Amino acid sequence: MTENIVAEPGFDPAADERPRPSTAIRLLFDLIAVVGGSGAALLLLWYLHGEWQLTRALGCGLIGGVVVRRMARPSYSGFPSFLRRPIDTGVVLFGVLLASWATLASEPTSVWLLRWREAVTLPVLATVLGLGLAGVVYSHARMRREIEEARAREAALREAALRARLRALQAQINPHFLFNAFNALAELTHAEPKVAEQMVGDLAHILRYTLRSSAEGIVHLSRELEVVRRYLRVEQARLGDRLRVVEQIAPDALTRQLPGLVLQPLVENAVLHAVAPRREGGTVRIEVVARDDHLRIRVDDDGPGLPPAVQKTVAIDYAEAIAMERASRGGTGGAGGGLVNVRQRLLLRYRGAASLETAELSPGTRIEVRIPQ
Repeated sequence: MTENIVAEPGFDPAADERPRPSTAIRLLFDLIAVVGGSGAALLLLWYLHGEWQLTRALGCGLIGGVVVRRMARPSYSGFPSFLRRPIDTGVVLFGVLLASWATLASEPTSVWLLRWREAVTLPVLATVLGLGLAGVVYSHARMRREIEEARAREAALREAALRARLRALQAQINPHFLFNAFNALAELTHAEPKVAEQMVGDLAHILRYTLRSSAEGIVHLSRELEVVRRYLRVEQARLGDRLRVVEQIAPDALTRQLPGLVLQPLVENAVLHAVAPRREGGTVRIEVVARDDHLRIRVDDDGPGLPPAVQKTVAIDYAEAIAMERASRGGTGGAGGGLVNVRQRLLLRYRGAASLETAELSPGTRIEVRIPQ
């Protein structure tokens, strides 16, 4: 089991592993600090001495931007980057302030006595202002990070709930024909034991595939076709010549992927509505074509068509699929339930990019599925 460790918002757990900047980058930062500090010192020296002093300003910028900054930086180098920058600025300005006030040492002693209140008050105010700015930046960044982490946790929970719902929907596709198949199996056991033995093997394979596809989710088309053919063999043992099947499968489609138990319910629906109720039976046509961006699956029959209630139930969109998922109203109960289940799973898994459409033929029904690749 992998344990996910969530760092406390505002703290960078990889700070110790952060790569050290190159010498050129450090010199660039020093230059920026010196230029900014010199500009601040120039204004402050004008305030203190009443004249522009470029040389002194540059010296104060070097002291604040390089000396004081490099001395203080190790104490907060492990802080997150969003916090290091305002602290850097505060340290540079504080160093410039002290260096600028130190230039008054060349003035008469009376100047210190007259301006000592400013000499104390301004550094204190600058320190408080810097700490307040750093606190505001830190609080804002911490709050933003907490909001982002809360959204990420909520999205992860929604995704986990969706995956669980998809697994539940997948597990509900247990073949509807089991009861009829077992009844036919009971009759064949004595009349045609070899056919009955093959039928038992096919049923076991179908049930095993149902369980595995619920766990795996995505399968190759070749595996889905195998279970469909076994299903049709079971139905032909029950229906005999009344069930006729035509396949048109593109060879390059066999390696394409799709959610498990998507094709089988479509074929089962055709057998259920177009073949089993009719004395003369019917034909089920399966066509699969692989395109560059999608896999197209068609299942046609020549029966009387889907009942209007089934057509209305199947025609749900992505928003309705989400609503059904939240209300846990998915499933295979009732007429057309298998089609609704398939459409709902496709809409949820592919966020509305997949489709399942029904169309009336003359005679019969076409069910077409498009799965993005």
